[in-house]
Amino acid sequence: MYQYYTVEIKKNKDGNFEHTLHWHYDEDNEQARLKGEAKFHEILSRAATSYYAEHAAILFSSQGKRIMDMCYIHTEKEEVTENAES
Repeated sequence: MYQYYTVEIKKNKDGNFEHTLHWHYDEDNEQARLKGEAKFHEILSRAATSYYAEHAAILFSSQGKRIMDMCYIHTEKEEVTENAES
């Protein structure tokens, strides 16, 4: 049996964090890893357009070896106002 882990990490605009751990297993090592990669990309597809200040995913093996990681950082955009005197 092989097992991989995916962690989803979110930081909201107030600076508070939350995380979710997912595990993926199979008798075949490649299948277990591919299940983990599928969840990794699923998380990132939501993270790309999320409203969290930071939204990340990490995939790692049961031995603690990092396979993939990525984080989207969403900064607040300042509202542009026109100068009334122009």
